[in-house]
Amino acid sequence: MVARVISLLSRILRQGEGATLSGKVLLALRPRAISELTRGRRVVLVSGTNGKTSTSSMLAAMLGEKFIVGGNRTGANLNTGIAASLVNAKKCTLLIFEVDELYLPSMMEATVPELVLLLNLSRDQLHRTQEVRIVARKWHEALAKFPDTPVVIDGSDPFLASVGRDHGPMTRIGFGKRPHLDAASCPTCGAMLDWSGAQFACRKCGLGDAPADVELGEMSAVERNHALASSVAQYFGVQDLTKFSPRDRISTLLLGGIEIALRLVKNPSSWQEGLSSLTDEPVILVVNARGVDGLDTSWLWDVDFTPLKGRYVVITGDRKLDAAYRVHIDGVGYSLVDSLSGAATQIHRDGFTRAQALTSYTAFIDATTRVKGKR
Repeated sequence: MVARVISLLSRILRQGEGATLSGKVLLALRPRAISELTRGRRVVLVSGTNGKTSTSSMLAAMLGEKFIVGGNRTGANLNTGIAASLVNAKKCTLLIFEVDELYLPSMMEATVPELVLLLNLSRDQLHRTQEVRIVARKWHEALAKFPDTPVVIDGSDPFLASVGRDHGPMTRIGFGKRPHLDAASCPTCGAMLDWSGAQFACRKCGLGDAPADVELGEMSAVERNHALASSVAQYFGVQDLTKFSPRDRISTLLLGGIEIALRLVKNPSSWQEGLSSLTDEPVILVVNARGVDGLDTSWLWDVDFTPLKGRYVVITGDRKLDAAYRVHIDGVGYSLVDSLSGAATQIHRDGFTRAQALTSYTAFIDATTRVKGKR
């Protein structure tokens, strides 16, 4: 009841859903609350570096046809957010939790999931998430404790292939050959990976030899996540998935006389995907480095910004100078402004009515908070 009251007050005061604070209070009063509230219930865990929130949302829509679905729909994916989501989930027959990469092992222990969906693994916030191979090793050790739990993975990701190499009930969805920014060498044995064939291959330990259970070919990130979610939905008996289309974590903001499509991009992999999805409209880059964004912006040098050449580009954010120098090196022209509002004003003044924004995490949250009318 205390956690419910805190969450309610947060919404009344327009401070968000209150998931983190109410979850902290709940776990302080009842440290095993997650285990107690999920015991005997059907649970699906979704984890990966990118796409957790949008994939969990797609999966909830698919399974909502058959179950009363609950979970951490606000995107609060640490133990506190998961605990908070359970406060009002008593009537739910199926729980879908997106889980932060570092919390997946402990959440598997706490919830004993019926199925685990792993989307991808790549380099993320350097000050927090550790080296990708360390995370992959922790995931591999976590799966070993649940040898009979079905796991669905993107089989074209070398790190996930390594994570699931010894696991029994594993469904590998193949998406063709997709070179990985962080996997020049084998995540299992360290030998150089061979990318010359139709799939990555390690000639030393054999990683990549296991065939995909389903081969779907090359797709965008959101299409891959939709396909992975569909595989999980079919496991739970939902067969007609034709009405569920792929969807990404994009919000629309009306600001300064223009409509801005906001897309969250938070690491080299998601930035590259975001750049490849741009249309011909003006582009706003918003780069911060506040806590959850990652304090180190050196990852900018792992992103190829050449798709922005010849485009109308405006750059803002706390670390706009870092981003500006980086795109300058790739031959991209740009203008600098002090805020997202300033970018919208300039773009509107130049005769445009629409724009696209690629935003780091805190910038995305600030902008979507404005969308929801909280400030």
